[in-house]
Amino acid sequence: MRIQFAALRDAANRVENTEIRSLEGQFYMIQVLLDGQRLVLSDNDNQTLLLPSIPAANELLDEAGIATRELVHDSAYNEMVGLDDVGIDPLRIPTGRYR
Repeated sequence: MRIQFAALRDAANRVENTEIRSLEGQFYMIQVLLDGQRLVLSDNDNQTLLLPSIPAANELLDEAGIATRELVHDSAYNEMVGLDDVGIDPLRIPTGRYR
């Protein structure tokens, strides 16, 4: 499911969790948990909004009024060394302000 920026800003007080997801260390996307649904922040054409940096994501979330967020980076280590899928939790780093 997707959400555009204006709708995110309007629903900011109902956001339960916000993740800035690292995509291959090159781009970042924002996912929010809103009313029990995981939503991807999208542009006006309903395409995933890809941001060039963590500061750009933080600035956008500040503008939306969302203070608490985490940078999330999934580990590709097992895949790189040829191991089977083993449940490794992603790296989670708090970023931004806290309510």
